Order: sequence, then C-alpha cells, then structure tokens
Amino acid sequence: MSKILLGLIGETNVNRPEPETAFAKVQPYLDRADVLFGHLECPVIDQPSDNDDMPDLPYKRGWKFSKPDNILAWKKAGFHGVSTASNVSGSAESTLRTLAELDRQGIAHAGTGANISEARKPAIIEKDGVKIGFLSYTSVFYPQFVPALPKRPGAATVKAAMSIIPSWRSDEMPGAQPSVKTWLDEKEKALMLDDIAKLRPLVQYLVLSCHWGVSSAENVQDYQIELAHSAIDAGADLVMGHHPHRPQAIEFYQGKPIFYSMGNFAFDWMFVRHSLKDGILAYVSLEDGAVGKTSFVPVRREDESNDIAPVAPGSPEGIRILEEIQRLSTPYGTKFEVSGDEIIASPKVLNPDCPCTADCVRHGDCEACRANHAARGNLPTCERNKEAQQA
Repeated sequence: MSKILLGLIGETNVNRPEPETAFAKVQPYLDRADVLFGHLECPVIDQPSDNDDMPDLPYKRGWKFSKPDNILAWKKAGFHGVSTASNVSGSAESTLRTLAELDRQGIAHAGTGANISEARKPAIIEKDGVKIGFLSYTSVFYPQFVPALPKRPGAATVKAAMSIIPSWRSDEMPGAQPSVKTWLDEKEKALMLDDIAKLRPLVQYLVLSCHWGVSSAENVQDYQIELAHSAIDAGADLVMGHHPHRPQAIEFYQGKPIFYSMGNFAFDWMFVRHSLKDGILAYVSLEDGAVGKTSFVPVRREDESNDIAPVAPGSPEGIRILEEIQRLSTPYGTKFEVSGDEIIASPKVLNPDCPCTADCVRHGDCEACRANHAARGNLPTCERNKEAQQA
C-alpha cells in the first residue's frame, strides 16, 4: 500500500477581493501533502448582505456569507476536500449554492446536503490507489435552523446536552464556580457510529471532522472526548476538531491522533479580524493501513494583511504556540519534539518496555495495560500503572 501524507487544517473563511491570495504564504507547506483537507466555514451566496444590521444569518450578529468566487482560494491552493458542517450552515440557499460551487471546482465535501441523507454522506478521496473517507458533523448549532432534515438542506449533527452542577461550597459561598457536565445525545451518537460502520469497509483510512466545543475556550468538553473516543473505537483513524478558533489539546487514543481544535487558518470574518490568530497545519503519515508520524507547523495570521503565514518553531511566536499546546496536552500524556520546521507529536510512554498510552492515567483505568503485560507473562510495574492503581 502506498504511503500518503495527509495535510489537515482547521477553520477557514475567505471573504476578500482576491481570494487566490488567501493561502499564498503557506502554499509551500500545503504542497507537501499528498492529500489536503480542511474545514470550510465559509458558505457562499450570490448576493451577500451589505448591511451590518441585517446579517445573512438571523441568529449570528454580523455574519456575512462570501461570494462564490471565494471558493477559488481552496481550488488554487490544491485542496482535495473540505468538511462543511458547522453552526453557520443555517441557510438552505447558501448550503445548496456552496455545494454547487464546490462541485464545479472539483472539491470533495462532506457534512452538508440537500437533505439529511445527503448531509451524512462521506467524501471519499483516492490517491495512488488508497481511499480516504471523511465524515463531517457539527455539535454546535441552532436546532431550528442548522440540522438537515428529510426535506430541508442543512448539516449533519451530533447533538450534545449539558448540566450545571453547583459547587459543593455554594451554600457557604454564593457565586462559587459551578462545574459543567456534557454528554452526547444517544440517538445522534448511534447515527454517527452507523455512518462510520458503513464507511469503514469502503476505505483504507477514515477521518472524522467535528465542529464542536466552545468558542475562544481552551478547555475540551466531556462530550468531545466521548465523541472522539467512540468514533475511534468504531473504526475512525483520526479526529480533527474546529470551532473554538484557537488550538487546543492533541491526544492519542488507541494510538490514533485527536486534534481537539486546530485553531484558525485563513479567516476573514470581521469579528475575529484582530484576534484568535493562531492555528496549526497538521501532517499525518498513512502507510500500510496504519497512522504513522503525526506533526504540525504553527501558523498565525499577520496583523496588517490578515494572511495566514507559517511560524518557525524556534521563533518567539512559535515557542509560545508550542508551549500553549503542550500545556493543554499534558493531561493526555502527549509529547512534542521540534524537528526542522515541524513539531512532532506522539504518545508519551514513561517506560519503553510498556506499551501504555495516556488513557489509563486520564481515566484511572489500566485494564489495557494489564492485559498487555499479562500477554508477556509479567506484571504491570511501569510508572503509569502505579499511578493508575493509586487513583
């Protein structure tokens, strides 16, 4: 089986007079990938609103769709496919117009459609005889506008719910910080898992693209972990996340990478024009049916032009971005190593003789590790197991 380098980027929104300039400063890095895939948060329409008081989406203040010629940015940059399910998939007209333009430009897509069946269909991209399947969902949406229905265009969704739990000291200290618990809707989770099961035998690799989490937040929600782990358990090879508009933790689960949020890439929406500038361009090596080396290049939008540009890992901005991702990834045991202009991410193994990953520490469950050691005829004595047993 051929070796494929998969390039992944997070949130992209292009809305400028010269769309072909959007990715120009990162083009050499995009060209490294054999297959290039990203999240398109840029629905298009022929006549976007020109009135700031009348946004193109009634539920999103200041939101403006892009004109169809902005899709040229992805075409010129060499994107093979995009995910499209998001909280801005709430206009039937723009959903259909966006898909028509992507089809016209020959860019594969997943996540939205003319109806729920179309929205849940995967994008399958073939390179050198290797098929990679992509599924796209949003857990962030207004239910009255965004979800595709049997006779309504829209997005594929995996709904989540939440509860607020008062602090145990709230009687003593009114206003004490409560905790938030989130979980997936079982019905929609089952539908997603069914989509994975149907796609799995058709492709060599399967990627899940998830619009989820909380805007501008650095923390990962419970339901995101539930969704990502369930997807990998069902057969997904990696999970890429977006919506928080900033990089979040990177986790390896069952040896498969989860990018909880890849941050912003090219993003022209005026409300984040001067903020949330960081992101990553990820590379994942696919070979012999397995996920191999996982790395990323830090990127940042420039102050004046708003163009996305690479950031050298050893520069002050590169060090800051790496340290931030490293801090957020520490609970998952992920380790990082600078290699040239890339940063390699890998599972952290405290004892080279033990095949454990971070999962047993995070969940206080070391059954998988004990099984690995039992198969070798010895007892689990690594530091990770000691931690788990004491939890």
